[in-house]
Amino acid sequence: MGRCEPRRDLCNGPRLLGEQWLRALPGLLLALTGLLAVERWALAQAVEAIAAVPAARDGAWLWVLPDTPDGLKPTQSWHATGSTPAGNIYVGGMDHATNSALYRINSLTNRLAYVGDARAASLQAGNLQPGETFEKFHTRPTWLGGKIYVATMDYSGIDDGYLDRRGSHLYAFDPKTAKLVDLSALEPGGVSAPHVSVVTIAADAARGVLYEAAGPTGEILRYDIAQKKTTNLGRPVAYDRPYLYVGRFMWVDSRGQLYFSAGNTAYVTDYDPSIYQHIRFYRPGVGFGQRKDWKLEATHSIATGQCLNGGAVCYLADDQSRIYRFTDRGPSWAYIGRVTTGSGMVWVFHVTADGSKAYVVTTGSAPALYEYDLVTRTSVRLCALEDIDPGFTGYDRHTGYNAWDKQGRFYFASFASASSPLFGRANVRVTAIDPVRLKAALQVDRLRTHNP
Repeated sequence: MGRCEPRRDLCNGPRLLGEQWLRALPGLLLALTGLLAVERWALAQAVEAIAAVPAARDGAWLWVLPDTPDGLKPTQSWHATGSTPAGNIYVGGMDHATNSALYRINSLTNRLAYVGDARAASLQAGNLQPGETFEKFHTRPTWLGGKIYVATMDYSGIDDGYLDRRGSHLYAFDPKTAKLVDLSALEPGGVSAPHVSVVTIAADAARGVLYEAAGPTGEILRYDIAQKKTTNLGRPVAYDRPYLYVGRFMWVDSRGQLYFSAGNTAYVTDYDPSIYQHIRFYRPGVGFGQRKDWKLEATHSIATGQCLNGGAVCYLADDQSRIYRFTDRGPSWAYIGRVTTGSGMVWVFHVTADGSKAYVVTTGSAPALYEYDLVTRTSVRLCALEDIDPGFTGYDRHTGYNAWDKQGRFYFASFASASSPLFGRANVRVTAIDPVRLKAALQVDRLRTHNP
């Protein structure tokens, strides 16, 4: 004790200082992690974008989503391909377990680049909790007011397991600042709504709001961009169960009315057709309603869609390739027909700007590209995906709708399911197809086959 006896505070000083450092350590580590995330983000912007690789057959181009700077390996992409008015393409890549990222393709240069991920953006915003995950950007990247919006789905089950999750985060990517921002950081609890996941986004550009469909409850959320606030609007009282399959596509008409659907017998078999086999709506200031005369041909909610001419006409499809047409004038509803695909889910759906044709890709062990004539209501199988490029071997899941560039090419994402030997090992592939050039190349090959 000798020298310290006269001044015990000096002797205890080092010990007290050490305790203070220990108490402060978690906060310092979080701050350091945030700084590292910022540095990784900055480095990612400096990484050279990836150039497209021409497919084996003319009329198609390919990219592979790269791993992110913070270690995400994007092995899946669920309904997360969208475009902007300028024709740039945004694609979500995820691992269905920990994190989700956003990528952009500059359609003029044919180069793809990482622009941000959920974990890094939330960490930067101080809105990341220990152990929090971001399984999917399940939403189509949606353009509104000069920014791209995506939201997280962190639980895919149709049961009460979602209660163990914190809730969905809403993000905006601003091309001007080249930054992905966690908008939910400013909301109570740091999420759009407690526990739920956002499955679907629809934009009301005239009113500056985003509608979000929440899984597995079926609630509808509304985010006001100017107020930076989310409101839970509830759900239709007619739903006969607490948890249900949420429709993957919603749309808004010129009156500001939101249309949506729910239920899918491929996942839960006992959906009552009288409740689920038609279109429902939400009218601002009034509430929920239904159009029982707007029938669905089966208890399969709308999975994909594309609106043309400023929303005057929308073409919509379920995951069995049944196609419907909504007309804003009236409004009106009609069943168009079904693409003859044989088998396989359909999560790729692209309609030409003149509304004359639709292109779909089947999912499963033998994926193929089909063209459907929306006027004559006839189907043509164009080719197997492996005929476009042999690199499609092992990629048996394909998603993406309403993603066109200014060169007349549509885009979709491909990945491997659990039944494929590539599952968990192969990163997502993105494909651009010019249908005019591809059909010309296919026709040349057919002529060579018949006239050797």
